[in-house]
Amino acid sequence: MIRVLHFVSTPAIWSGVMGVIMNYYRHLDRSEIQFDFLCFLPCEESYEEEIRTLGGRVFFLPKPGVSLHALKAVNEFFKEHGKNYDWLHNHEVYLSFFLRPISKHYGIKNFIIHSHATKYSDRIPAAWRNRILCLPIRFISCKHMACSRAAGEFLFHRSLGKKIPCLILPNAIEPQAFYYKEAIRSQYREQLGLESAYLIGHIGRFVPQKNHRFLLSVFRDVLEETLDAHLLLIGDGPLKRDMERYADQLNITEHVHFLGQRKDTAPLLWTMDLFVLPSLYEGLPVSCMEAQAAGLPCIIADTVSREVQATTRMKWLSLESCHAWAAQCLESCRLFSEEQYSDTRVCPEGIPDISVEAGKLAKFYETGACHFEYIF
Repeated sequence: MIRVLHFVSTPAIWSGVMGVIMNYYRHLDRSEIQFDFLCFLPCEESYEEEIRTLGGRVFFLPKPGVSLHALKAVNEFFKEHGKNYDWLHNHEVYLSFFLRPISKHYGIKNFIIHSHATKYSDRIPAAWRNRILCLPIRFISCKHMACSRAAGEFLFHRSLGKKIPCLILPNAIEPQAFYYKEAIRSQYREQLGLESAYLIGHIGRFVPQKNHRFLLSVFRDVLEETLDAHLLLIGDGPLKRDMERYADQLNITEHVHFLGQRKDTAPLLWTMDLFVLPSLYEGLPVSCMEAQAAGLPCIIADTVSREVQATTRMKWLSLESCHAWAAQCLESCRLFSEEQYSDTRVCPEGIPDISVEAGKLAKFYETGACHFEYIF
């Protein structure tokens, strides 16, 4: 059996990176390939129980840093467990300089650096720190992965000033799980008490990257033209309370629904009429893949990688103007009222299928050979 140790900050359900890893994990033959997880941020809502059910383990260490306690804990972990793993798959790229030598010393021959974003951090001090800590990547002998060409070019080309070969492992989904179901749409809209409303939706953690303040401002402009619109916000995070207060300041609270962290993503997407994603940056957003699979028209910020597009029902807009976004939302509302709606909710081709991509990943772990798109 091949054993892979994933190094990721937290096993939290709200973590987009963990969501991607778990999706692959569920679709691998776990009698042949097994995952364990090494993390440094425990949380209440996590994948730990599911990981154990699938046969994996979750370990926690202090966050690697300059403290002697943290350094000793990391050293002791790899000294005890390093010989058990064929691969260390690192998703915290800024710690690669630290993890590669110590894991190699204790027997892990294969190392992956996996880029998931097109920016180092939301916070300027953290961004500068991470940029500096990533500079040694150019000298590390290992495999390089990214969720998209944009994420690969960001870390392995532009940031390092060197074109390092990179494999593209897309944030794949199970498209058939999002095929539109009219009956469930009606049921959910009835539960929300919004049977006849025009529903604009967004899925994302309440952090600066997702740009909720801009979205709420856009929606205020939408309501100035039609009071039959409502905004569904799915997710949780540190800025949620701030956004609830901001919605109240804009006097739009009655039309904004903060639904929290949810597992019923597909039914909620079927409930919506339009999906919006005004993120400041993204690697390859899974939420947008899922929205397209559910047949939704989408309005996406031009700061997001174009690789996410799988449908002609997607509009790209600059984040310079709330009014332009509101106008496009209203145009989608007008088109919606003119369409035979159930006939338009078709899953497009071109969405990465997890059943296919998981097979490629399995072959990669088995042979170390590339079965993905390769960029230089």
